[in-house]
Amino acid sequence: MNPGRIFYVAALVAGLAACASPTRQYYTLLPASTVTELVGNDGKTAPKFAISVQPVVLPEQVDRPQIVINDADAAQVTPLNSALWASPLSDEIRNALSNELSRQLGVLDIPSGGTPESLPVWRVNLRVQRFDSIYNQRAVLDATWRLTPIHQSGKKTMICRAEIQVPVEAGMSALVAGHQEALKKLATLIAAQLITPLENNQMTGVEAKGCTS
Repeated sequence: MNPGRIFYVAALVAGLAACASPTRQYYTLLPASTVTELVGNDGKTAPKFAISVQPVVLPEQVDRPQIVINDADAAQVTPLNSALWASPLSDEIRNALSNELSRQLGVLDIPSGGTPESLPVWRVNLRVQRFDSIYNQRAVLDATWRLTPIHQSGKKTMICRAEIQVPVEAGMSALVAGHQEALKKLATLIAAQLITPLENNQMTGVEAKGCTS
């Protein structure tokens, strides 16, 4: 094979490799960093407890590095190799929920093991039933959470479920922002429940499916 032919083949292979390997983009569910003060309750005195957000349980079809797109009209999902989560999705959800709960309540998220008995703690367990990404339509979060009191006599464990839908526009950034908003609304539900019993919700796109204790 002559040198010109070798160069042509090498260039062709390189071109095909470039086409087959689109640039990967990484996304996070944590909001952009802002300077905030942990005040909680719209500036009122922060609650006298801490929270402990546990690892999140996810459906297997979305528990992967790729962002998974759902078809609104068919039982079909498509993992996108060019759009990836910055860390495991379960960690992304846990960290985003922890961040928002801490911000809204003005409390710390601490490890559940080894906490002093003098410190009341609410352990937060989250199981996600649905985490749907419907491009140019909506982000859907259907989740059940358990709130377990630690070092709090007289308090009862609470279990609740809600479905949250957020309309989104075209673009992966818009879709991820929709999931960020859904998690923010979930945190608002949980935060309100930790302060006073959850009676009803007035948030757009939120369907409370009931609680038990």
